[in-house]
Order: sequence, then C-alpha cells, then structure tokens
Amino acid sequence: MRRLLFVFSVACCLLTAWSAAFAGQVQVFEPAAEGVSQPELREKARSQGFAQAVLDEADVMLSGKLSKERAVLFREYLTGHAEPFIQGYKVVSFQDFSEGLSLTMDVRVDRRTLRNSLGSMGFFATLSHPQSATVVWPGDLTDEELLALHHLISLTGIAPAEGASPVFTLERGDEKGIYRCRLSYDGEEWLAVNGDMAQAWFTLWPRFFNRPVAKAARAGGESLTVSGWFSADGVLEFDRVLHGWDAAVQNAQLVEMDMQPSGAGATWTLSVVNRKRLETQLNAFLPQRGLSFHLTDESRD
Repeated sequence: MRRLLFVFSVACCLLTAWSAAFAGQVQVFEPAAEGVSQPELREKARSQGFAQAVLDEADVMLSGKLSKERAVLFREYLTGHAEPFIQGYKVVSFQDFSEGLSLTMDVRVDRRTLRNSLGSMGFFATLSHPQSATVVWPGDLTDEELLALHHLISLTGIAPAEGASPVFTLERGDEKGIYRCRLSYDGEEWLAVNGDMAQAWFTLWPRFFNRPVAKAARAGGESLTVSGWFSADGVLEFDRVLHGWDAAVQNAQLVEMDMQPSGAGATWTLSVVNRKRLETQLNAFLPQRGLSFHLTDESRD
C-alpha cells in the first residue's frame, strides 16, 4: 500500500511539473531567398516555428478571443522574441525544396512564463476593451519606424487619445539608433533605453499592467467548491492538481475547508483563463472520483 501511494504521489508530481510546459507540433515553410544560405534558412524556419508554437498556446490561454489583426502582429513580434517562452524542441522532419524549406517540430512552451507575460503585455486587460493612453513620438521618425510604433500600439490594445493617462513618450536617444522611452502614470514615471523599439516598449508597459489594482481586475471573482472527499488529504492533493492547470486557471487559492462526518469539502477563489477548458478538466477529473463541484462567477452577483 505504501509503495502504491508513493508511486501515485510521484505520478502526480510529474503531471504537475509537465503541466507547466506544453508540447505541440508545428509545421512551417520558409521561402528561399537570394543570398540566404541553407543554415540561415533553417534558422529562420526554426524561429518561425517557435513563434507559431507560442502563438498557438497564447490563443488557448486567451480563449480564442484575440483579434486576427493582433494575432498577426503578435506572430510578427514573436518571430524575434519567442525564445524566452521555449523550454525545448525536437525536429520531426525537414524537407528542402527549390522554393524553400519545410520544417516540422515538436515545441515545448513554458506556459507559466507565457501566461505571466500575456498579463504584463496587456493582453488580458485589453481583450474586451482597449486601454486609452496618450502616445507621443518625434516628428522625424521614418515611415518604417512609425509603422513599427503603430504595430506595437495595436498589438498591446492601446487606444491613443490626447490627454489620456497613462502617457507614453518615444524620443530618440543620444546615440544613433537608440530609443529613449518614458511611461508616466499617477505621479510615477519609468524610463527605458534600447535600440529595439519593441524591447523598450515592453519594458515599460508591464509597469502599468502589473500594478496591484490591474492584477486584481484581471483576477476577477470566480470561486470553485468541491465536495465528497473522505479526508483533508484529498483536498490538498487536488489543490496541487488545480495549480497545474495553469492554461485554464490562475491565482487559485484554497480559502475554506469544511470537515463533516460525511466527508470533506473545500472552496477556492481563482481567476479563470479558459472556462471551457477548466470545465472539461473538472468533469474529467472529479466525477470519476466520486466528487461534485460548483463553479461560480461572483463578479456577476
């Protein structure tokens, strides 16, 4: 019996650890270009594959509600910025054609890092409504730089409005090719200097979207009540499982445990990222163990 319990505990730990990463298969095609070597073409295809894998998982976390325009812009951004979200990959196959290279990969995405970044970048906050802000830039931006700035504005879900707060100011730095950016809100100001406009932009905006009040607004007021356990051990075990479902739920907190002669029940407060996915996982996990649950959205009361 002890051996069985030990094996079960190890299995649960492995499942929880695995849930922090998501392995999905992607297939991309990178067109051939004059002057681009075969190794360079493969590297570009790999970068495209990483971007697609991260975008696919982000789409699940955002419940498929990301607009087509923002999805396209996010993929463009990820093409050069996806690696922090990648935990590993395996090349399944690649084929060389005269027109280019086809690459199929299994990619493991760090969901916890991605979920946190989606919040910091404003995706959750602006999924339903854009964030009003004043955006100021110098008059000597090239057409390419101006397009890049407008892409960042659309990607983040910002609705530029004169006199609105927060205020984002883009300036040229002292050195050529360097951007000096400032974000000010509610008496505070933050500064970023970088040669990559996107890097400077996303260094600053998390300062706004990660404010405690903004995080609380994202968290919402959902609660989950589960009953039918024989002991408190089952409650604690499910608490660990629930924290592993981070593509469906986040900020889960065990707030109440009710011990009765007939069994144990418990309540969690949580933020639902993907309600359909959470309900599917709850229905697959709880009833077969003789447990019942009730999921409510307290913010609707």
